[in-house]
Amino acid sequence: MEETIKIWEIGYFSNIDGLLADPTRFIQDPAEWPEPLTMDYATFVSRLIETCVLIQDDTAYEGRFQPKRTLLDYGHFGHFHQQLGQALMLHWRRDPVDWWVEQKFSDPGKRIRDNLYGAVQDQFLKEYLPRVVKPGMRVLDLGCGPGYFSNKMARLGADVLGLDPSERYLSIARANVAPGARFEQAEIGKPGALDGLASGQFDLVFMSDALLFYFVPEAPTQVASLDVLLSDIRRVLKDEGRFISVEPHYLFWLAPWLGDPERPFTIFSEYNDPPGMRVTPTLSRLIKAFCQGGFCITDMQEMFPAREFEAVDRRAYYFARRFPLWQLYEMRKKP
Repeated sequence: MEETIKIWEIGYFSNIDGLLADPTRFIQDPAEWPEPLTMDYATFVSRLIETCVLIQDDTAYEGRFQPKRTLLDYGHFGHFHQQLGQALMLHWRRDPVDWWVEQKFSDPGKRIRDNLYGAVQDQFLKEYLPRVVKPGMRVLDLGCGPGYFSNKMARLGADVLGLDPSERYLSIARANVAPGARFEQAEIGKPGALDGLASGQFDLVFMSDALLFYFVPEAPTQVASLDVLLSDIRRVLKDEGRFISVEPHYLFWLAPWLGDPERPFTIFSEYNDPPGMRVTPTLSRLIKAFCQGGFCITDMQEMFPAREFEAVDRRAYYFARRFPLWQLYEMRKKP
């Protein structure tokens, strides 16, 4: 009798639930596994080769992990943003622009969901922003999206200008505009995008969840430049002003959540290894970019979840408590 093998196909695109959802690409609970497939040994080996678990040709394997060239490119693995965009548009038939807002906000532009966005980023900034944003300050929020943090800073008494390339996000921001905030469209990072702003007029330049796109573009056709962006920020910032960058943690974001909830661990399969899955730079590349862009780093903080979040999502709480999922850099202009 020919030997047969049972396998359970339990892989899925876990980040469809959100950018900060568990990125571990398999179903954790065996009770939720589908019925196993039965196959002969030859079919099993073919499946391992097809999924790159078994590698027969190193050149073909390396080629498989190159960036996608088009939306319909299934021959190349691509990086995370390319995979996410393809999954959203072709499998779930969802607009990435709308999906991004929905996975973060329960009420677009007004209320952040009770997930890691709320328990870590929002909770941290709720305490941090009043310490750095003072009444009368002039603030520039670059890549403001639906204006949530722009409006928060305006409610603290600042004069806030939020800029974003997306008119759809800006329409949400304007619908919820707080006194002291205003919103305009700008192709941030492109030459001339901020030419309409006078030099040295802002006390604070703020960016959240946007800087990573200037290191690893969403698409090869992206024109926006990190050098242009940092040069523009330096120009419009007052000599004594601050540049604040809030980003997904460039080390721990997208790392798999493994282990029991109370004893999580992770395994790094790539760091300084483009063009793999990661869409963030190494920490040394990030710091060098800031320094070469004319900034001095004056503080760096990592963000951790509020204790109350344990009751909401125990597994996410313990992982994010041990492995921070956001980082904040404060910078000033070099003399």
